[in-house]
Amino acid sequence: MTSFLWKRKAGGNISKETSKNFEANSKPDGEDLSDCEVDWISLAPRRKVICLEDAAVKSNRLKQEGVTLAEAERYWEAIQKWNQALQLTPSNEKLYEMKAQALLLLNEVHPSLSAAQKCVELNSSWWVGHQTLGRVHLALGEVRSALRSFCVALHLNPADEELRREDLDWTFNLLQQKLLVERQLKERELKPSIVEVETDEDNSEASDAPHLMNADNSRLSSNSNSDHDEILTYVPTNYVLFRD
Repeated sequence: MTSFLWKRKAGGNISKETSKNFEANSKPDGEDLSDCEVDWISLAPRRKVICLEDAAVKSNRLKQEGVTLAEAERYWEAIQKWNQALQLTPSNEKLYEMKAQALLLLNEVHPSLSAAQKCVELNSSWWVGHQTLGRVHLALGEVRSALRSFCVALHLNPADEELRREDLDWTFNLLQQKLLVERQLKERELKPSIVEVETDEDNSEASDAPHLMNADNSRLSSNSNSDHDEILTYVPTNYVLFRD
């Protein structure tokens, strides 16, 4: 049977005189030990903290939290989660694509364009990024750029009928309508100039008309005076000349 013995204190054999000398030498001059403040937290041994998740796992968790917030239409909070995830994994194109969609729904078109362009820059073979970039171009009114992005997206994913019908075909029809409106506006701009030319010619003819009328009137008056003189100078045979 194991017996537990009493343990003697360490330093029990040190004499009192040696202990007093040690305390006197270790005490600061002019300072009381009772008033001395010691930062015990800094002196305490630090424990090693084990990281439960690495950067990729944490980024994926933040991405899923952002998706949940976006589905609840809390877009700004979702963007904050995705920004935190981008600090851990800055080369994740899916985070930029989701961020571009959320910014587009918030009518933040130019930041959405930057996020969509970054997504395409990181992964140019992902058709979803080109589709999102095309929709951002449509929001900016850049129909030709949107049509180009949709063509690239359909080239990468030709089996997607929704992409063909709702994005590419609709944008093509929109471009045709835009060209038609531009042609009509040009025709309207040309018509007033033609009318102005015609009115100028009419005004010149109208300004010349009084001169022509005056010339005709003078000609008529001269003819009438000559006829009258002929009438006066002609003396009929039966005319009786009265003398004074």
